Amino acid sequence: MKRLLFAALIGTAALVSFSSCKKEYITNSLPGTTYKFDVPGATYQWKTEGNPRTFVISVPFNEIDSKYFEYGQVAVAIAFNSNPDFYINLNGNNIPTTSGPYNFRVEYSFYDGKIDGDLNIYADYLGTGTVTPPPPFRAKVTLTDGNNGGQ
Repeated sequence: MKRLLFAALIGTAALVSFSSCKKEYITNSLPGTTYKFDVPGATYQWKTEGNPRTFVISVPFNEIDSKYFEYGQVAVAIAFNSNPDFYINLNGNNIPTTSGPYNFRVEYSFYDGKIDGDLNIYADYLGTGTVTPPPPFRAKVTLTDGNNGGQ
């Protein structure tokens, strides 16, 4: 009798514990949006800034507004025309690339009262000899929404 009662207790506990699990799906209510463009472009070319070994391209980016600047994420990746199937993320301050003697970095800005933002892609020439601008590439910019976490 004790064995039968013990077996029923074990069976009930197993049934309750396994039936209480449920699968939950998380829906991303804040999707990202990706934009691609060629660098250099028709309206923006490489320029030197201060140091003749630093090149910069300033791209007017209407989509970077105060919401993305304050709470969102702006991620940039580049793919050189010589290898279009390989993207290099530029999320940090200085990310070296294997496609030449350049360190690439990206900065973005948005000023109150300004309608749109700016995306600046920098290329620091680290080689020796004649300084040349980086080879053409395709930039991919992904804007991801974010909620205000309270601060």
